[in-house]
Amino acid sequence: MQKDRRKQIIKKAGKEALQVVSAVCMAAFFISIHVQATNGNIITTGFNSLYDVVASIVSNIGQLFLLWGVFEMAASMNTQDGMAQSSAFKRVGGGLIACIAPQIIPLINTGAN
Repeated sequence: MQKDRRKQIIKKAGKEALQVVSAVCMAAFFISIHVQATNGNIITTGFNSLYDVVASIVSNIGQLFLLWGVFEMAASMNTQDGMAQSSAFKRVGGGLIACIAPQIIPLINTGAN
């Protein structure tokens, strides 16, 4: 009898705790705090360094795809399989776009300003 009562109390406390936690989370999402940055260079420097890291990762992955596509294209030229040739050309094109994208994005951003 006491075990059932304890289980009910624990279950009720768990529900109440879940309600409190969800109310706090909802309040955190809906409360807006207006912050004015006095030095915008700190923010842009952080985003620029993050962009540089992501751009180098994308470029390196693009180089791997390009190299893989070139080898696959060379191998597919020896066969009559059009699908293999098509996928090789697609992989080469995707690799080129991934390699060039980090250099093209700043040009697009300066053109938009």
